[in-house]
Amino acid sequence: MLNEQDALYGYVLSLFAQGMSREQVIAHLLDNGHDEVFAKELVAGALKLRDAKKRHQGLVFILFGAFVCLLSFALTITSSFTQSSFPYVLFGLTSLGIIIVFAGFIKIF
Repeated sequence: MLNEQDALYGYVLSLFAQGMSREQVIAHLLDNGHDEVFAKELVAGALKLRDAKKRHQGLVFILFGAFVCLLSFALTITSSFTQSSFPYVLFGLTSLGIIIVFAGFIKIF
């Protein structure tokens, strides 16, 4: 039963990838002989699964961006004593980390 449901989730997600709206996907499932309540629950579950994947990817981006910012902080502290490539580390890595964090926010929201 679980494999059938996973296959149906994948099928519903592929219909969304083709550009169908929620109502079109439900109508397509109804045309294939599925019950209306089951079709609505299947679409809701597939959308929840898709959103969970996007949320996970966004959190990974945010954590990686935060790590880059922390690395930039540590390198800025150490390079401030030697005056070697201080602006590149300070502005370059910090900007890169912030961009990655915002890319994660875009994935989540």
